[in-house]
Amino acid sequence: MDAGAESAEEVVIVGAGPTGLTAALRLTQLGVPHVVLDAAATPTQTSNAALVHASTLELLAELGAADQLIEAGGKVVRIVMVDRGRVLARIGLTGVPSRHPFALSVPQSTTEQVLLRRLGTSVRRDHRVTAVREDGDGYLVTGTAGSPAGPVPFEVRARYVIGADGSNSVVRSAAGLDFPGETYPSQFVLADAELAGRPFADDEATINLSARGVTVIGRLPGGTHRIIATVDPGLDVPRAPGRAYMDALLSERGIDTRLAADPVWSSRFRVHHRVADRFRVGGVFLAGDAAHVHSPAAGQGMNTGIADAYDLSTRLAAVLNGLAAEPVLDGYETERRTAALEVLRFTDRMTKLATLRGPVARTARRIAVGTGSRIGPLRHQVTMWITGLKRSPLRSDLPLVTPRRAEPTREESR
Repeated sequence: MDAGAESAEEVVIVGAGPTGLTAALRLTQLGVPHVVLDAAATPTQTSNAALVHASTLELLAELGAADQLIEAGGKVVRIVMVDRGRVLARIGLTGVPSRHPFALSVPQSTTEQVLLRRLGTSVRRDHRVTAVREDGDGYLVTGTAGSPAGPVPFEVRARYVIGADGSNSVVRSAAGLDFPGETYPSQFVLADAELAGRPFADDEATINLSARGVTVIGRLPGGTHRIIATVDPGLDVPRAPGRAYMDALLSERGIDTRLAADPVWSSRFRVHHRVADRFRVGGVFLAGDAAHVHSPAAGQGMNTGIADAYDLSTRLAAVLNGLAAEPVLDGYETERRTAALEVLRFTDRMTKLATLRGPVARTARRIAVGTGSRIGPLRHQVTMWITGLKRSPLRSDLPLVTPRRAEPTREESR
């Protein structure tokens, strides 16, 4: 089909990150025609969101994608919180009630590759959506697509639209939805780099607390480590922090390791915590970062988006396959906005607790974290929250859906 031609689909998914690809894969599994549009010319090439939790692995197992991802990643079986070299808490993941009692350290680029291979259908790349408007009993999605001769317009009609197009979502804007929230004052630094020696166990992630800020370190497949650190808002941070900058940061925070080479990838960024007023307006839905963004504490962002996509695509398939009435779609906003607000509140508390600066507050934090980690029920509750199992769509009221039967061919109908 020419880029400028009009097509009709039952569902249009805007955005081909992990959220959009999960929605596409679930709709494919259930026999629902759809199309995925993405503004980027290529899939994600960097590690970005690099932690996949047990609840997400369960969802991906339902889609037949978990085994390949696990094979490509590294298992994390505990999270360790350290303050000035002293271990405050160890959160073990091996006892969680899941077929996958661990978190998986794996670059987002790899996650997308696995989902794309499993999906087996092409994404319409270099298709930038500019508008979504009502059109009869559905929606008209319009934009421009790249071509050798320059951008050309395209149109796609659909009964439903899923906005999985990130925090600057065009779909959210077209639906007239606000995105209220705030921006954390601290800056954040991220670096993927090889560290000298073997300073940390391969199967654990460490949260290092200090008066200068929080530094989270975990191993990535291939031998590099992911480093995320908070930095005071007034300090000058390079756009792409190099080896010297990262070594100085580790040193001033009392972390006994250094980089073995320049980072493979690094960046600085600010963190927002926002949740859209609504996740649904008529037949237009928001999922993933288009619906909610929050602190990277405990690596919840991509995992929450994948859960959104699984929940929503299951409900859409139930309606489109004639197995449920339209009101079943109301459950998406009820379930997933509640989950997003829970994630925002918890990650906000974790971020504020971790970034305490005063000596009295930091002493109180050491006592509280150390005491709480020794209380079994409380430790279990925190573990269940981090893994996302309590918020999983597999433990909610999703409708049962069977795949749509293919229309018989002329020969088969004889």
